[in-house]
Amino acid sequence: MRFLRQRILWLIVLTALVMLTLWASLPSLSSGRAPENNASSGPMYTRKERFGIAFVSAVPEGQGYVTQSLSEYRVAALKVGWYSDWSFNANPAQPQDDTLEYVQLINVRAGSWPPDWSAVREAATRNRGAIWIIGNEPEGVYGQGNRTPTEYAEIYHEAYTRLKSYDRDARIAIGGVIEPTPLRLRWIEEAMAAYQARYGTPMEVDVWNIHVQILQEKEGDWGAGIPAGITPRPGEAREYDLTDCASIPIFKTLVTEFRTWMRAHGQRNKPLIISEMGVLQPSDYIAPDKESGDQRIEQFMAETFDWLLSATDPDIGCPADENRLVQRWLWFSLNGSFWDQDTNPRGFNGSLYDYRTKRPNRFGLKWIYYQNPYRLNVPFVRK
Repeated sequence: MRFLRQRILWLIVLTALVMLTLWASLPSLSSGRAPENNASSGPMYTRKERFGIAFVSAVPEGQGYVTQSLSEYRVAALKVGWYSDWSFNANPAQPQDDTLEYVQLINVRAGSWPPDWSAVREAATRNRGAIWIIGNEPEGVYGQGNRTPTEYAEIYHEAYTRLKSYDRDARIAIGGVIEPTPLRLRWIEEAMAAYQARYGTPMEVDVWNIHVQILQEKEGDWGAGIPAGITPRPGEAREYDLTDCASIPIFKTLVTEFRTWMRAHGQRNKPLIISEMGVLQPSDYIAPDKESGDQRIEQFMAETFDWLLSATDPDIGCPADENRLVQRWLWFSLNGSFWDQDTNPRGFNGSLYDYRTKRPNRFGLKWIYYQNPYRLNVPFVRK
């Protein structure tokens, strides 16, 4: 009998402990609502997975192009996890010494839209769960999407619907505007409103995506131009100077403003990627001479990377990623050609490798030093 009473007592104690554990796990009732989930249990991505590179498959050279393949490059020292080449592919190329995630992209400019949907289906079914970006700078009028908000809403709906039918796990990203300025945020808002009006449902975006190329917004001049279908209000366009293209404070402000915009539109819980960043302008355009301009770009690279890796905010950051502001970013570019007024007027600045030798150039070596400071025993000096 004594043993029976002891067993009953232990059962009572055990039941009480289980009930206390369950009670502790319930949301607080005193506030009348469940607590906010302001932080995750860990990061969404590893450091390597956050860094990406843009690969140029046809490099401008003089009046022609030089065809390139990523399989000709060795990039493991860069420690990057993903790449994009402004296209989609069922069997994307890989570098010789690493395996990278390939982010798919469907171009929306006239002449590219609509795509070959059978080829898109093959790419989607062979790469399930991939990120699909709908358009490259879809609002851009200078050789880019050149789509009005209404046109883009219709394009996005068709692409989203088809891709989800091919692969329900596909992650659909909005096309990255050139820079998330107030003028371009209005273009996005008008596209969202047009989508809602036409289809009776909000525009579903799995991954938010922007470019951060700091350029003036002025019609008929260098820079980003005015978004298609948008008339600027007084003071709305940002007329950045050439020297602003490598401005670290402006970069941080643009990203923070966009994360604030995401929260205001109920999108805070979504991941944010930057599918293109860098300094496009020639080095001697952003500084008194080429050497000091190159140093500015190196500094821009290091300090923006430092900030992207560490920037968090409990009010606007992504809760699933420890409240980080940005989840992934991509540098323009791995292998583009540099601008020269006489010999290569279609080139841009910031490439990491020489497309002819397939070897790291000055910026590529600085990137490698940044990513491997202890293994290489080479200090990366910040001013």
